[in-house]
Amino acid sequence: MIKFFRHIRERLIMENKTFKYFKYAIGEIILVVIGILIALQVNNWNEEQREIKQGELIKKNIHQEFIKNQKLLQESKRLNEEALNANQLLINLVGAERPELAKYNLDSLINSSLMAETYLPTSNALQDITQSGRMNLLQDDELKNTILDWNAALDLFREYNHLQSNWYNNQYFPYIMPTVSFRQMDIYNKKPWAGKSKLTTDYYSIFHDIKFENLMENNLYLIDYMLTKLRDIEKYQKKIIELTKQK
Repeated sequence: MIKFFRHIRERLIMENKTFKYFKYAIGEIILVVIGILIALQVNNWNEEQREIKQGELIKKNIHQEFIKNQKLLQESKRLNEEALNANQLLINLVGAERPELAKYNLDSLINSSLMAETYLPTSNALQDITQSGRMNLLQDDELKNTILDWNAALDLFREYNHLQSNWYNNQYFPYIMPTVSFRQMDIYNKKPWAGKSKLTTDYYSIFHDIKFENLMENNLYLIDYMLTKLRDIEKYQKKIIELTKQK
């Protein structure tokens, strides 16, 4: 085809038909420009299709990841709710006399009060797109905003979980250590070294100490707040799962 146009051009020049040659040259340029524009359009379309496919694959990976995260979150919620209930029962027993305390398995209750659990979701799919700068491939502002909300809620949960861990280690554990048998509590954690302590344990004193009541109250506050944040995280996770569902 190129050889054909070249022959026409050469013939026009040899016949000294300058005006016709210029018209032909302009037409040739227009055809070349049109060809380039079509090629660019095709290339852009191919690139757009490639990005759409990449975006769909990313959404699929996020969807699968957050289905797994929902299961992890449900377990974390369950343990935190058990800890909250145990602390509520313990604080209600403050001031009780021995006959009333004897009705309860205090080792089990105190063990459950310590079971508030962190939430450690997997985020490989999200880290991959943020670190590689491919967040724009999602092409869904609602999904991107929901992911940002999820990250913010998760950061707040981690902050309070860190406060709670420090509280346990610096306040709660040191207080109950001289009175409570951790070996007996570990029966409920199914540890191989667990068993009945050979030493006498008497929890009556801590249930008549205002400090123990205050410790329970603060435990309740921290766990209740973490459960609130877990519910926020759960709300965003459900929305992310819905927005990434394959159509």
